[in-house]
Amino acid sequence: MKITATEEYGMRCMLQLALHHGEIVPLSELAGTEGIAPPFAAKVLLGLRRAGLVVATRGRNGGYALAAPPEQITVLRILKALGKPLFDSTFCREHGSPDATDCSRLTDCSLRPVWAHLDALLRRFFEQTTLADLAAGERRTDRHLQERWLLTVPGGWGESTVAKRGTQ
Repeated sequence: MKITATEEYGMRCMLQLALHHGEIVPLSELAGTEGIAPPFAAKVLLGLRRAGLVVATRGRNGGYALAAPPEQITVLRILKALGKPLFDSTFCREHGSPDATDCSRLTDCSLRPVWAHLDALLRRFFEQTTLADLAAGERRTDRHLQERWLLTVPGGWGESTVAKRGTQ
């Protein structure tokens, strides 16, 4: 799975809107906070607006706000609005179909179920993680995800990284 810049900054803009839930946040503030060019932020927010995730207000006091409470907006909805399929398993779908003839493992492929299960796991993970979960801060989010999924992330992410940086 590869996260694009559009998906990364789209998630970050949504997180900023969640942290300011109930307020209209100017485009310039969103772009400035995330360190991105306003035209790129506008393009990202347009995709989110078209997906019904944000509302735009025009005018001098205009900007963007969430279209629903953060608890009702899943990471899956955001990622779907911003990009391609989460886990691109099109190779197996295209070459593993009954009428496909160009896959040497068409009749017996032990990798096909691995990719299918990974795709399902990613979807469930993102579907069960909301913007409210992310807005709780890095430590709480990490702890919440560990409790929900019974996973720890080795190699410097999560609690140890947060503790080293001294952030919340």
